[in-house]
Amino acid sequence: MSEDNRIDHCDCNCDEENQNTEGCCCGRNHEHGEGCCGDGHEHSEGGCCGGGHAHGEGGCCGGDHAHGEGGCCGRRHDAPSEDEFDYSELDVDLPKPTLIMIVTTLAQQAMVSMGILPHPGTGKSVFLMKQASYLIDSIDVLYEKTNGNRTEDETRTISSVMSELRMLYVKASEEKSRRDAAKKSK
Repeated sequence: MSEDNRIDHCDCNCDEENQNTEGCCCGRNHEHGEGCCGDGHEHSEGGCCGGGHAHGEGGCCGGDHAHGEGGCCGRRHDAPSEDEFDYSELDVDLPKPTLIMIVTTLAQQAMVSMGILPHPGTGKSVFLMKQASYLIDSIDVLYEKTNGNRTEDETRTISSVMSELRMLYVKASEEKSRRDAAKKSK
């Protein structure tokens, strides 16, 4: 696992490739008894990754979590399961797609990847610079492929968005490097 891909908000240093698998607060699929904090919790106990801590036991973050408060992962274990949640209320009418809307959607995703906006799933800032670069390059491809078919407003807006994202990318790269250096010096 590379330093660049590590999830900054997780004590067990999982990367985005492993974050959605079963087994840990970060999603990393640890071996039986290993636990994300490495203190040997059995999976049947809940341990630091299963959220099954008894009141006062604490989790991998050392917190004193009662059931329903959420553990180190922030999950509320008394919340409705995915099968119980009614997603129909999220299926709302959306505006007509436009080139500017597509570009701003990609730009917003890039800003999440650069740690400028919090990650919607965690509420934390993450630095996924390869993903940010890919999203910025995607906007550039749209800009090039729509040459001659854009309005003046679309051209002006997309050019402005690309310039802003490039400046933000440089600043985010510097901030990531600064944070990585601070972590190594600890």
